[in-house]
Amino acid sequence: MLQKEFEERTKLSMTEEEFNGVNALYMACGDDIDKDVFCKLYISFDGRLELLHKIERNYQQAKEEIVEKKLLLDEALEIKNDVADTVVQVERDVLEGEDRIDCASKLDRLAFWLVGNKGVITRKVKQNIQLTSDEVDYVIGNLK
Repeated sequence: MLQKEFEERTKLSMTEEEFNGVNALYMACGDDIDKDVFCKLYISFDGRLELLHKIERNYQQAKEEIVEKKLLLDEALEIKNDVADTVVQVERDVLEGEDRIDCASKLDRLAFWLVGNKGVITRKVKQNIQLTSDEVDYVIGNLK
């Protein structure tokens, strides 16, 4: 909101520095508050308390979102590390002469773990890779 808009709505006059504080308060209330509602609340003591409570709720919600995103990030890093470990193990197995089918099976299980049956089957079809009998059964069972 512009200082002029605020002053017209509230009939208050203030310095640019004072308005910067008011505008910070307005912005902290979030996108869902109307300018007129904010100004009406701002000019009364009870309204200012209501605005502060709104800011507190927004702050708490933002904190919760940060915690959730951190958990998702931690989970993603764990998945990345597990994938890297499996790929290195398969590489070791290949270098040690393990059967190609066994190595392919390990990579297939890793892919299923990452993206599930539908994701692996979709990728195999797009890359023209032959489906296993279990994958064909999955496709037939899910055609409706």
